[in-house]
Amino acid sequence: MKNLRPEVVIKGCGGLNDAFDDVFKAAYNITDDEYDFIAGESTDEELDVIVEALGHMNGDKAKFSVRKQALKIRDKYLEQFKNET
Repeated sequence: MKNLRPEVVIKGCGGLNDAFDDVFKAAYNITDDEYDFIAGESTDEELDVIVEALGHMNGDKAKFSVRKQALKIRDKYLEQFKNET
């Protein structure tokens, strides 16, 4: 497992929505505030890429190009988040 930044908190409890949030936060190494910002600012197409980059439930990994594109999207919104806070 990769090392998460100290400010990234994985709750590990709650319902299905919290579990889904935790997967995104761990996969993209983002905080709750960053997660909320990305979810609110990104387009539907960008969110589709972010979700697709996590892979498929049958265990198939996403293509490298999709994962790279998802990280570029994350980085774009993290930069915007840093500039606004």
